[in-house]
Amino acid sequence: MTKIRTVFPMCLPSEKNWEGCKFSTGRSKHMGGLFYTGQSRRTSGSFTVTCSGAEDIVKRLNKLENGGQTAIKKTVNDFMSRAPAWVSKGIREHYGVDTAAINEAKQQPRRGQSSIQVAGVQVDSASLIYKGRTLTPTHFKMSPKSRPSAQQKKPIRIPGQLIAGAGDVAMVRPPRPYQVKATIIKGSRVSLGSNVFLTGGNGGSMLPFQKTGRGRSPIEAVRTLSVPQMIDGKARQTIETTISEKLGERFNHYIDQVMK
Repeated sequence: MTKIRTVFPMCLPSEKNWEGCKFSTGRSKHMGGLFYTGQSRRTSGSFTVTCSGAEDIVKRLNKLENGGQTAIKKTVNDFMSRAPAWVSKGIREHYGVDTAAINEAKQQPRRGQSSIQVAGVQVDSASLIYKGRTLTPTHFKMSPKSRPSAQQKKPIRIPGQLIAGAGDVAMVRPPRPYQVKATIIKGSRVSLGSNVFLTGGNGGSMLPFQKTGRGRSPIEAVRTLSVPQMIDGKARQTIETTISEKLGERFNHYIDQVMK
């Protein structure tokens, strides 16, 4: 897994002169593309947050009663409890994904769902691990949500053997054409294509499908981005900046507590 490392300086109170500590985040490589047909794909990635230069600060603050190690440890604990919410907010700033899909990513992993967990916690670092399958457009404000029942006004002629009890020829009114649309990228509503249609999937819910052969079958479900892909995509910079700023604020808060 490719890692890209970005360093953000943490704003420490200048009058206290605790310089040298920076929070940095590492991330996995983004997987591009919006739509595809076929089986769901499992994707994963991670944020690793570390406090570089922390040892020097700890040595300085250890002269105080509680020590700098306490401030750093509490900051990492805050990351454990608050980072999933920061990630969720960052995703929704850039993508039209529904809250339910994001909430699933904050729970314990279950088959077919996403997970965002904190692991590898140390005194001066912690990793945010996220995993999840590619989602169907139903999570992205898809419309229509069910197959329209409207029919075309003008009937057409079809072979009678296709309809029970009909003669050689039958006149029927076919379903009115419709397009399935979704908001994958926030502010941009797109069509999944004229050959995409809605039908019942596993569990009875309506899902968008597309024919992948020349005949009426086979058909495969249309899928789009996963939670990890959104984290590593357009939401990446927002999430990294938020984590860096929020952890800096929390660290400064705990330094103030130690120095009182």
